[in-house]
Formats: sequence, structure tokens, C-alpha cells
Amino acid sequence: MSVAEILQTRRLRALDREPRADAFSNIFFSGTTYSLWRAAKEPTSQYSRGLVLDAGSGRGAWKSIIEQNATRESVDIAPKAGERVTWIADLTDMPQVPTDRYDAAVCHQVLEHVPDPAAAARELQRVLKPGGTLVISVPHLSRQHELPHDYFRFTPQGLRRLLEDAGFEVRSVAGYGGVLCFLHHQFATAFIGLASIARPLHYLATLVNAPLSVFAMKIDELFDRKKLLAVGVVAVAVSPASRNV
Repeated sequence: MSVAEILQTRRLRALDREPRADAFSNIFFSGTTYSLWRAAKEPTSQYSRGLVLDAGSGRGAWKSIIEQNATRESVDIAPKAGERVTWIADLTDMPQVPTDRYDAAVCHQVLEHVPDPAAAARELQRVLKPGGTLVISVPHLSRQHELPHDYFRFTPQGLRRLLEDAGFEVRSVAGYGGVLCFLHHQFATAFIGLASIARPLHYLATLVNAPLSVFAMKIDELFDRKKLLAVGVVAVAVSPASRNV
């Protein structure tokens, strides 16, 4: 096993121990995770009302945010860290999930791992009630991860087109983070990974690293206001009020 693989394995083990997106160790892990949290937390919380599908829930990272004001159900083809999903299914084909069931859906950092993201977008539109809201985030700058199932990266325009082709009305699309966040994420993976030989060292490294996460995001905001080098994209889209029969 290479050094990079060892460090990535330690990162995944840390996520298994503490999967929550709102955990300090995950918010401030890197400029990438901090900028994603800043971009995705508010719309996820705002639109999580009624019955919400956590699509591609993985470890259940966004569970606590969704469940603040909503009832959550989840779907994943290979849940992790003890996550108990409502549906075991591929997002591209989930016939067991009823049509028009959900008031909202949340899908964070999933579509890059789906071999047919257009089919997944159509399925998400199908299971949402007319007028239901999708909150989704995808990477633009990212190293390969979760191999061998890492297929795509997305621009804001590409994500918008994907959602519109699936029948969604796109309300907002915005980039987050930047190239310094991307570089800091690689540093944090190595720095915190090396410190993870002992749990106290892991916590200490996270505390030392946290200000760098904020600094990376702030510098990217200052020098790349148009988000041409965004590390990822967050969108909010709405299922049409009526469907073509």
C-alpha cells in the first residue's frame, strides 16, 4: 500500500468514527470541507422540510442537519459506518422508491460516483413531489477518490444543464472554495493522516489545522471572485409543479 493510500485509509477511518458533516473535525478538516459547509449548510437546513430523501447518504453525514426540521429517509447502494438506509438502491434506478414521495431531496458529493448522473437526476426528479426541492453539491476540483467508482467532475454550467435536462427548474447555482482550498485539502489529508497514529495527536492536528481551513477559503474568495477555479458547486432546483404525462 502506497503512502497516499495509507493516508486516505486513515481519513476514511476518521470519517467512520465521526461522520457528521457538522462535526468540528469535518467542518474544519480543510479549506474544501469548510467552504462546502459554508455553501451547503444553509440551503440544506432551509429546504429540509416535511419528508426528505438523503440521496446517496453514505455515512449519514447530513442526517443531523436534515432532521432538525424534517423527517428523513435515505437511499444508498453501499452505506457505510453503520448507516441504516431506508432503501438499498442505485440512484440511477430505484423503482422501489415511490414516485412523488418527497418534499425535498439532499444529495451531497454523490453524483461524481454515479456512472450515469443524468439518469440519477431524472430519478431524483421522479421521487420528488411536484414543487419539491433538490439541494445538491458536486466537486469541480478534486483528486480521485472512492476508487474505482469516481467518474465525473462538474462545472456550474454543466450541473445546471444536467438538472434542466432532467426536468428541474434551477433556482441557484454557485461555486464554492478554490484552488487554495484544493491544495490545502491535500495538505490536510497528509498532515492529519500522519498525526492519526494516536487519537490525541489527531485532535491536536485538527485544532492546529482549523485556522488554515478558514484562511484558504478567505484567500480564494479574495482572489477568485468569479469562482473560475471553484473546488465544487452547490445548486438548488425545484421539481416542476406539473408533470408531462
